[in-house]
Amino acid sequence: MKKKILITGGAGFIGYNLAKKYLDNNYKVDIVDNFKRGKIDFELNKLLKSRNIKLIKKDLIKTNVKEFKKNYDKIFHLAAIIGVKYVNKTPYNVLINNIKLLEKAIQIAQNQNKISKFIFFSTSEVYAGSLEHHGIKIPTPEKTPLTISSLELPRATYMLSKIYGEMMCNITKKLPHINIRPHNIYGPRMGFSHVIPELIKKMYFSKNNKVEILSPGHKRTFCYIDDAINLIYNLSNSRITNQTFNIGSDKENITIYDLAIKIAKLFDKKIILYRGKAVIGSPKNRCPDLSKLKKVIKIEPGYNLNNGIEKTLRWYKKNIFQKKNKIFI
Repeated sequence: MKKKILITGGAGFIGYNLAKKYLDNNYKVDIVDNFKRGKIDFELNKLLKSRNIKLIKKDLIKTNVKEFKKNYDKIFHLAAIIGVKYVNKTPYNVLINNIKLLEKAIQIAQNQNKISKFIFFSTSEVYAGSLEHHGIKIPTPEKTPLTISSLELPRATYMLSKIYGEMMCNITKKLPHINIRPHNIYGPRMGFSHVIPELIKKMYFSKNNKVEILSPGHKRTFCYIDDAINLIYNLSNSRITNQTFNIGSDKENITIYDLAIKIAKLFDKKIILYRGKAVIGSPKNRCPDLSKLKKVIKIEPGYNLNNGIEKTLRWYKKNIFQKKNKIFI
């Protein structure tokens, strides 16, 4: 009998790719999503043709725990209000609803007959306050003491909801869990509210081929989605529980400006880049220490930054720009 998993926020970027990975490995998959930010696009439609996947189109907060079956082996909780634009616009809703979403997901997990693991998706933003106020080691290990950002910044509500969420998982009794802190995962079908697809869109539609680069001196490491999913899959299927792990790449800690240069070289037109202002609340540097993860699973990246960006750009050109499609994920 096939094992079964539940993915909350399963229609989103990481959730969709996680569902695809588990389907490819002979699991049954249920995904729940309210589609407030997205829609059932052509990629998700293809995935839903499988007899082993079920879409539950509901608001997780408003659902009754009893609506979910009790036979899930694992539950992946990705449902959350994300994106800097949404966080700055509705910070109260971000803080309250992200906590409510996690509370419902934990209740579903506790109602299972036998669950092997609950995987909570936190964020690399939890390190932002520590970096801002004290400076932190780069690459940054999970044991880094967490300091909150200024409470005057609406953006801090997202980080706070995730720190609170990690604590909820840690203190919930009889909940075998893992907290995951993803670091700048990118790839096809991730919308335009993240730096790599945002730069791709700016360059593709640039007027006079001029593109402003925001926070040009800030540094990041980037992890292609296929590599990230392999890490998450292998970690979730390990025997490790009740711990926190960074997920991402520790290679090529690059400035946003140098990243823009890499992307610009892939276009068949000369793009003129100019340095803009730093985005308020954006961490100056972000790079995960993966030492703890490497002790548990093998890390064998299939993509470097160059070929990951090339594959991402090809997907956006083929499926979005040239077809004049919109993506709402």
